[in-house]
Amino acid sequence: MHFIKVHNFFGKIIFLLQYIGVWYRGDEATTVRELITKWFYCVYYSLLVVSLAMGAVKSENGDEAIFLIQIAVTISVLAFKLCVLIWKQKQILALFNQISIFSIKYDEDLTMFNDKIESFLKFVKVCLISFAVAVFFEIAVAPFLNSENTLFFAIAFPLDWKQNIITFWIANIFLFTEIGLGVAPLLFAITSWYLMLICSLRYKILQGELRNLGRTSDGGRVDASDEASHKAFSQDLKSAIDRHLLLRGLIDELDDFCSSLFFIQFGTGSLFICGSIYCLAFNVSNNLVESLIHAYILVYNISEIFMITYFGNEIMLSSDSLTYSLFESDWVDQPQSTKRSVMVFAEYLKQSHQLMVAKLYPLNLATFTEIIRSAYSMFNILKNLKN
Repeated sequence: MHFIKVHNFFGKIIFLLQYIGVWYRGDEATTVRELITKWFYCVYYSLLVVSLAMGAVKSENGDEAIFLIQIAVTISVLAFKLCVLIWKQKQILALFNQISIFSIKYDEDLTMFNDKIESFLKFVKVCLISFAVAVFFEIAVAPFLNSENTLFFAIAFPLDWKQNIITFWIANIFLFTEIGLGVAPLLFAITSWYLMLICSLRYKILQGELRNLGRTSDGGRVDASDEASHKAFSQDLKSAIDRHLLLRGLIDELDDFCSSLFFIQFGTGSLFICGSIYCLAFNVSNNLVESLIHAYILVYNISEIFMITYFGNEIMLSSDSLTYSLFESDWVDQPQSTKRSVMVFAEYLKQSHQLMVAKLYPLNLATFTEIIRSAYSMFNILKNLKN
């Protein structure tokens, strides 16, 4: 029996969130300072939305105004995720521990689990490195691309940053800290992907347990009398049923928690994808920086929608295979009472576990395809209007 704990990588994420004050240590915030820190992050990140919106209103360039509004809406979605991350800490950690901490009986399942997690973490590290490069570009490269003072985003700022070098760097630091704070919603998204991956893997691990009902941890038969073998099969069957009910309940709880976040992502993601493709296709942006931002928004939204629909699809497929795994066990050689239990359990397993977003959209790759198609349809409408 192998016991799985929270991966060290995500343990470091939890420590980072606690260190910067996004999360508190312990069961609940106990000091006024912790509560003030939480409110500060919510209000401070919202200021970027206000600055971008005001910058769009004051802009004399129509294309630049549209660009700033698109960024403002993107940041407002991230601000909502940040607030959920801050104020739902207890619920997030409870789900995190319940889903991430469990046991694996067979060695081949452990190997499969570790390989999948390591592959996922490689992808996550690429995402974080890309974000770090974007932040570095904003603070260390963008201000020097032009001879005059230029911010990464033409935000509204209470001080005149165009004429004074000191106020320019104050505004630049403001942008840098705001964009840097965006790592918290990104880590929240990565955590939700991780939990969905764990859920799909636990269904695959359950498949192995169903195939090996009544067998030892190395996959061999129980070396005992028929009565002892039947008893071991019955006990393993009961344990598998309990594990399935527990896992299904945890996934439903995760689905309920993330449903509003995914719904917002679906609703805005299609618009962002359409807008970014339009701006890149017709070269709406005035400079290379804006084009890179549009490309980043396009890749980010496609990636996030794909990841959540992909893992939702994996949960559905892995749960759909449980019936076949059950019938691969030695159920035929069991007593009649045990056979009846197997048949009842198999009938229950026929219904695959389909996650729903806001009880409207199934969380699978078909939904991802529909979102991309709707974005393409909107792009065609905009293209025809332009022509």
